[in-house]
Amino acid sequence: MRIGLLLYCLLLWLAIAAGCRPAQQPSGEKQAEQQLLTLGTFNVEWLGDGINDRKPRTEEELRRLAEVIRQSGADILGLQEVENKRALERLLRFLPEFSGFVGSLGGQQNVALIYRNGLHVQLVGEYTPLIVQPGRTRPGLLAYCRAGSVDFYVMVVHLKSSSRYDSTEELREIARQLRQQQAQRLAQWVDSMLQVGSERDIALIGDFNDTPRRKRYPTLTPLVEHPALQFLTTDLRSCRYERAYTIDHIVVTHSFARRYRRGSAHVMNFYAQYPFAEAEAVSDHCPVVAQFELETPDDD
Repeated sequence: MRIGLLLYCLLLWLAIAAGCRPAQQPSGEKQAEQQLLTLGTFNVEWLGDGINDRKPRTEEELRRLAEVIRQSGADILGLQEVENKRALERLLRFLPEFSGFVGSLGGQQNVALIYRNGLHVQLVGEYTPLIVQPGRTRPGLLAYCRAGSVDFYVMVVHLKSSSRYDSTEELREIARQLRQQQAQRLAQWVDSMLQVGSERDIALIGDFNDTPRRKRYPTLTPLVEHPALQFLTTDLRSCRYERAYTIDHIVVTHSFARRYRRGSAHVMNFYAQYPFAEAEAVSDHCPVVAQFELETPDDD
């Protein structure tokens, strides 16, 4: 597995080195705004393509979902639970200032990435080593990003949940083991990236289905204890369950963490903005975002 990871990282580094083009630079007022980059993640709960959707949404509800994304201030936003390309296009109709792409190997719950027009975001591909058990786990989605003179990698993830279908302790333990294996694969991938390439700015964003604060049955330990990684979202609370910590996270390498604007990581709690029924129609998760400064010269 380690040889495969190294080969994967080497190939993607060569591909990006050969294929990247200069970023489109915003001009005037927009350029000044881009001195801060807002990066985030949002599980949009069964965003369907309009055909036999698990969670049907009206046009008004899609418009409200888009408005929540806009209000989050995110420039680059990882999404989870997007059915397919058509589902993403239904959302982007209400976000003309954004572009995006979505994976295809996650069944009805794919991960996606959307970003503001004018930023350079290049899809690398789906990271299949996260499919530790076919049919029950999903791949990651990897992209190379450039904002101004700063470049970095973003991996969008949706790790294995412990759902209501895990009705016995045995099933819950299997779910925990799968999630921990995925966390280990991510830690190994970060190691490989730092060994193979010169780019040390990396962000893992998504629904991790756990908190790094968990004491009993922790599953994110390979990431929490990784010497090159830092959770920016450890202390954030869920927007739906105020006594619980969020399971949606932004994790960055220490190199990238130097750009983090201290205190900017937060949960955009739209449940405090809309009546409960309207908020539930948006999603059972809230956007989690953090800001990074772009003024310091990029040295890798």
